[in-house]
Amino acid sequence: MSPTPLLFLSDDPTSGTGLGRITRDLAVRVHKHLPDKFRVATCGYGGNFSRELEFPQYTIKMQDWHVYNLPEIWKDFAGDERGILMPIWDASRLLWLSRPENEPDPRLRAFLEKKPFEIWTYSPMDAHGVDGKLTQILKHTLQGFDRVLAYSKWAYDILEKTLDKSHYTDLDWRPHGIDTSVWYPRKRIVARHGFGDKIGAKDFRGKVTRIPDDAFLIGIVATNQARKDWGLGIHVIAEIAKLRNTWCWLHTDRLENAWSLPILAQWDFKIHEKAIVTVVDYPDDVMAWAYTACDLTLGIGNGEGFGFPIFESLACGTPCLHGNYGGAPEHMQRCMLVDSVMDRIDGVYSLIRKVYRAEDWAQAGLSLMGVKSGSSLLPAHLDWNNLWPSWEEWFVKGLK
Repeated sequence: MSPTPLLFLSDDPTSGTGLGRITRDLAVRVHKHLPDKFRVATCGYGGNFSRELEFPQYTIKMQDWHVYNLPEIWKDFAGDERGILMPIWDASRLLWLSRPENEPDPRLRAFLEKKPFEIWTYSPMDAHGVDGKLTQILKHTLQGFDRVLAYSKWAYDILEKTLDKSHYTDLDWRPHGIDTSVWYPRKRIVARHGFGDKIGAKDFRGKVTRIPDDAFLIGIVATNQARKDWGLGIHVIAEIAKLRNTWCWLHTDRLENAWSLPILAQWDFKIHEKAIVTVVDYPDDVMAWAYTACDLTLGIGNGEGFGFPIFESLACGTPCLHGNYGGAPEHMQRCMLVDSVMDRIDGVYSLIRKVYRAEDWAQAGLSLMGVKSGSSLLPAHLDWNNLWPSWEEWFVKGLK
């Protein structure tokens, strides 16, 4: 029996996003460990073709997340074979795929209605609705897939409460892993001394900066979007800076978007003179080196399905603070979690987001001084070496 075509639809595996990394991790491992079961390819956006990846990589053409060249990609990859499409995107982007009758383009709709593949989705989830479930449109989207896989037990419980069990074939959950051959502690003193030169770290005035030896260095690695609470993160840094010499490293994808970080740092909280900002897409080994230089990082996502920067930091021996909501806390030590003070309703899907007090985060951060370790703080079960067998089991189960 020939291997089943398996096409991942997501951010490009060479992109610097979390979804791109998940795609690359899964595609590489399926290709390596299950070549007799699956023939792998990826299609995505935001990256470039890599000869280091030993499987086909396609670039998608899309508008409003509708992938209009999907018929050509599938034809080139699988021919007339029936196979599996595995989107690794937020379900809110995928109604056209799970419910082809809603696709306005007649050509793409006709292709999808032929059902050339099963759809196995691994979709991120960072919040739920006011009743502890997902909204009807998200339920309707997810209900159209053949297999639904959650990032966490927290998300699984929400999905189990939301979905009609008579209409889906398979619901399960798996966290994605951390590659501990890349994410591990470096020598901290070397990382700290070379921080400015190694990553080209500059302050908001463009000056390459050296971190003082006695400074407390706090890192935030996050995209600049409304879902990432930069206001909270910079407020926390400002609170800690009242009590001791504090510098911060802010690593993001852009400076002007949901937050204007230079204005937030300078005018709102006046931490700009000790703030280093980077927007470069660094290789993983350089990022691991930078995490090691920090004394503490802040996971400022308003709920995380599973936050890469949180567990990258822990793998590099640096504690990370995170709000006690979402999928990430189930893998973290209680001392690294901060409780919220109230809920708020957010966005067009009426999702629950948590509200925190910066003072609570600052107190928790100060209590973690001295936790900095020369060894990994990553929970062992999140190491890909330990996690992959359960993923392999999930992939093979779908062929039965």
